[in-house]
Amino acid sequence: MKAPRRAGLEQFLTYRLHILNKLSERGSGERYQAKLGITLPEARLIAAVGAFGPFSVMELARHANLDKSQASRAADALMRRGLMRRDASEEDGRLVLVSLTPEGRALYRRVMPIARKWNVDFFACLDERERNTLHQALDKLIEHAISMQDR
Repeated sequence: MKAPRRAGLEQFLTYRLHILNKLSERGSGERYQAKLGITLPEARLIAAVGAFGPFSVMELARHANLDKSQASRAADALMRRGLMRRDASEEDGRLVLVSLTPEGRALYRRVMPIARKWNVDFFACLDERERNTLHQALDKLIEHAISMQDR
């Protein structure tokens, strides 16, 4: 059976990815809120700092895939709750690094299982072959998109 022809916006990859992204963010964000009382941007910051170590806010935004203002607001909220802190870099005193407090590290250990479970649940509709194909296709598209920016 032939797939239906798409005539409007739904024919464009970016539109379809945007819909998928919003649905995924809504679902995972609801889990973080219900189980931990944190937002998705806050969970992303906790995960990024917990996995990769202290960052400047600009680096943190890039690693958490947030814009700088979103990362800054989420970091401020986490600092007010005692989950993150800002410290001057030992190498460059002008640079401020964001790191997890002991309470933040404990939260990191609770965030990651939720993230892993969401990922498993989200991909459950695909069989292993489909998941592998999707991951390979996404890797290829990301690499291609990066090379297009360099032109």
